[in-house]
Amino acid sequence: MKFFVIGILICLSFCARQKAALTDQDLLVNQLITNIINAGNPNALDKIVFSRSIGDGSFSTRFNATNLDFYIYFQFEGNKQIPFSEKDTLTWDIAFNRYKVATNSGETNRFGLGGACKSNTTDFGIASTTSAASQGCTNFTIDVSSTTQGIGGAGAVYVGNPLATEWYFYTIGFLTPKPDIFLIRSGTGNAIYAVHIENYYSDAGTSGYPTIRWKKLP
Repeated sequence: MKFFVIGILICLSFCARQKAALTDQDLLVNQLITNIINAGNPNALDKIVFSRSIGDGSFSTRFNATNLDFYIYFQFEGNKQIPFSEKDTLTWDIAFNRYKVATNSGETNRFGLGGACKSNTTDFGIASTTSAASQGCTNFTIDVSSTTQGIGGAGAVYVGNPLATEWYFYTIGFLTPKPDIFLIRSGTGNAIYAVHIENYYSDAGTSGYPTIRWKKLP
């Protein structure tokens, strides 16, 4: 029996070496299949298009938040996506479902200590280097079930942060960011981040790709 198993392993190893290498077309097809599968998987950690240091301590991060069925969760401290399976923990700080925004608080996560407040300045340099109190942020709005204008002008009911979700100017079929800067309290309640939503479209012009500039307050 021992020699029989060894023989099978040797055969499998030999056969694997004899298999032709995948072509570029094969790799492309495999990647497309993976992308399609992951697009419907809220735990697939591939929804951060990029997250780049700007050089002043702030970062620019773009999300693929195109799926209508779930939010994409993000942790500032680790600069990383958090899987849907951890949405009821304190590990994440902000989340996006297309144009809708959630914070780790309220009806999104009753254990979360997060929330949002609109700064009294639209100067990111000031907002990211001064205290929350000096920006008029001593109270933070938590997540609730709410209604927003949405694409097409029709009301959309969602659970999220009603303050942060109003980050855009709406024209028919197009969202343009307001200059508003939001202070987002972390899920643990131990840190605050200045956040400006700068774009809603991919480089190809596809909607559902919010890009934020963010920085931790001192």
